[in-house]
Amino acid sequence: MGDRNASPSAFGWDFQANAAILLMIENIKQAEKIRVEGADEDIEITLHNKEKIYAQVKAVERPENYTHVVDKLAAALETLNLAAKNGNGKLFTYITNSPNPFNNQKIMNYFTGNTHLDFDELPSQAQKRVLDLLKEKNYDDLDVNKMDIRVIPFYGRDLKNRYKEILSSIDNLLAESSIDVVGVNREILRIWQRDFFQNATIPDTEISITKEKMMWPLIVLVVDRVAANDYKKDFDDDEVDEIENNYKMVINQQTLLYEFVTKVICDFIQAKLSVKKFINANWENYVETISMVKADDHTREILIKIILHRILTQRNNISNLKKEIGL
Repeated sequence: MGDRNASPSAFGWDFQANAAILLMIENIKQAEKIRVEGADEDIEITLHNKEKIYAQVKAVERPENYTHVVDKLAAALETLNLAAKNGNGKLFTYITNSPNPFNNQKIMNYFTGNTHLDFDELPSQAQKRVLDLLKEKNYDDLDVNKMDIRVIPFYGRDLKNRYKEILSSIDNLLAESSIDVVGVNREILRIWQRDFFQNATIPDTEISITKEKMMWPLIVLVVDRVAANDYKKDFDDDEVDEIENNYKMVINQQTLLYEFVTKVICDFIQAKLSVKKFINANWENYVETISMVKADDHTREILIKIILHRILTQRNNISNLKKEIGL
């Protein structure tokens, strides 16, 4: 991968988008949608009860440079105080990648690694600095009891290192959903980075990324990673690969179509057969669902078997993931 650290602005945008991904993942059960570069803050997450998480994101290119960290904190407090005037804030969070966000060597150990501290968990020197800044600027609307500080290690030209904490949060989500599929974390990160960055560039701040829109590509990836290997024993490997490639969109759509998936799973449970035996005995019952596909009968057979196989072998993964993210 190339060096994306072309300028302070580019680095800051990169950090903002990735911080948004991490924050959304950690609040995914309660979240409804997210806006990057929102009307009031760098990140705005709307919860199911219509309360919001407001976040200010400030990056430093060089973690060892503490020159302006307090200035960045002060600027963040200013906008968080403005957002507090809306009256719908559940949480006001300050996110940085500086390991010394208060420019105080004595309390740096509090901010080692990926750190998340509520205001009352901060060392007394840090609490005092926040309160002094609020008093100095007459920021009376921000309730520090609804505030937290986050430090996300994010630095370096090596993107594996830069994104390691974001990847770790994705891994945790998959682990909590009992999903172990190699390579999904990096692929979904690339998708989310693109979508979150694009969201930040849209002038209309009402355009957000819903939880469903964010998480559906992850579900598709998890299902798509499981190839129909059983049918490569019955048909030519190259033939199956070609059908999977040519009808990828059809396979993904049918695999995730709620009504169809529900019917297949219910039929499977009632039949009390193994996955392979059920599909071989019943595949013709579902061919009508791909009637829009222009193909010969042989291709249709392989295609519907691939779809049924993916639904039945991945039903637990889909169920666990949807439960974990609150869909």
